[in-house]
Amino acid sequence: MGGSNLEERLARVEAQLAIHQLAARYARAVDSRNLADLGELFAPQTRFGEHGTGPDGARAFYGPVLAGFYRSFHQIVGHVIADIEADSARGTVYCRAEHEDGDNWIVNLMVYFDRYVRVDGQWHFLGRRPRFLFVGDPREAPRSLDFNKWPGREDRFACELPQSDESWSDYWAQRPDERDRVTSLP
Repeated sequence: MGGSNLEERLARVEAQLAIHQLAARYARAVDSRNLADLGELFAPQTRFGEHGTGPDGARAFYGPVLAGFYRSFHQIVGHVIADIEADSARGTVYCRAEHEDGDNWIVNLMVYFDRYVRVDGQWHFLGRRPRFLFVGDPREAPRSLDFNKWPGREDRFACELPQSDESWSDYWAQRPDERDRVTSLP
């Protein structure tokens, strides 16, 4: 899909627009608890473990997940789409997700690592993998490398970013003195 003729360029732009909509539609469906719309965002071949595949598997998986907190608000920014082919692509989506969990208001700062596939002319998620930077009370500054502070759910969210990005490690390996200066805690 990387051609230079007008039809190929238009197809690429249309694919980008449709894929961008997936992330926004996902946020809206999750926050409004619209399992019907949420399920349709996933490709028939997407696996949800014991919950099944495709739209039905998505609904079976997300139903109990969304019942685990009362309200949520997903703010989608910085959607980057790469490797767009005729029927596949991959991308990353930055997200600030907020959750009401009893008396707690929890913020998740994350990046979704997505794979997309086009089935019968429609783009879908083939897979989504969230990777977390911070999970906790937004009024508290993180003070350790394990930035997960969601009471009762500390074991569910491994905070992998930004350390898991190869470029991050390479950058700081070249600047050990600066790294030690900016990471020292009060």
